Formats: sequence, C-alpha cells, structure tokens
Amino acid sequence: MPGIYEASISTPSAPLRQGEIIACLIQTVLEISCVGGGEPVVDEKRHQFAIVLSQDCDLEQDRRARDAQKNNDKVIPNILFCEAMAAEFLRGRDGIDKGIWRDISKNKDVRYQFLQKVDISDDVLGQGLPELCIDFKKFFTIPTDEVYRRLEIREATRRSVLVSPYLEHLSSRFANYLCRVALPLDHASE
Repeated sequence: MPGIYEASISTPSAPLRQGEIIACLIQTVLEISCVGGGEPVVDEKRHQFAIVLSQDCDLEQDRRARDAQKNNDKVIPNILFCEAMAAEFLRGRDGIDKGIWRDISKNKDVRYQFLQKVDISDDVLGQGLPELCIDFKKFFTIPTDEVYRRLEIREATRRSVLVSPYLEHLSSRFANYLCRVALPLDHASE
C-alpha cells in the first residue's frame, strides 16, 4: 500500500515541491519600528518545520527559468509556506481541550491540518519526523532566491513530501480556509 510521504530530493537546487516539509527554515522579517525612517533592522524568525504551499507547476517552471537564466513570467518572486509544529506542542496549548484536539487530529477543524509522523524511510535524513500540525493562519512567503540559497548552504533542509491524494487534501483545505466568508450574523434557528 502506498504511503503518505516520500523522501525529498536531497539536491538543494532541484525544484521545491508542493507539500514538501522543510526543516530549520529562516524567515527574515523587517522590524516594524524602522519603517519610515532610519536604517532597516531585520529579525530572523526560525521555523522548525514549514511546508511548501506554492503550486508544483509554478515551482517547476520557476526552476527551469532560473536555470536557463531567463527572467520571464515563469519566475516566481516568492514561495508560499505554512508553519508546521510538532503536534504535541499544539496539543498542550491553552484552549485545546480533548474535543478540539480530536477534531484537529481528524482534520475536522478548518484552521489546522494534522499530519501523521514521517517514517525514517520517507525522510531524506533517515531520522523521521514527529506528528505535525499546520496552522493555516501562519502562512508566509520567502523570496525564492533566498529559499534556494538557504538550502544550498545547508541552513535549511528538505526532509519529506506529501504524495497524492494527501497533497491535494492539504492544498484544498488550505484554499478553503483562505476562501472563508465572514458573516455579520449567524443563521437563526427556531
């Protein structure tokens, strides 16, 4: 029976893939107090785990255009990620009771995606990964050149990637989360 994951390609310059788990990814963030004056100050936000949400076709076309040194409409300036955390960290948070955790762990809570642990055979480092939770509110982008450079210098590590249909499940749940419509009032029931 096919698994949920497969090991990432260990070559840092190979195109990233949608659903790929990256470990130790650093996101640079401009300190807000320096906006509008003075020298820019940059902070680093370290993500123990992040998952790629940019589309595979865009990532593949971007990599080909970069390798050919073409600056055309196929180059994507940023890669979309979502922060992932060890599930035990979320499970222990205030406000996450047994009922809420049950919904999260069964992917019934619209804000979170639960991912089972990654077996050592599906991890490029051969270590495996713990159960993870993705918080759809914690999405971010990093410039594409910066992501590939961090991978090249081994500051960040490609670990594992979701396979079909689990990849599409994640992608559609994230899209649905972003497409929520806020209603001013709940529907009334008599």
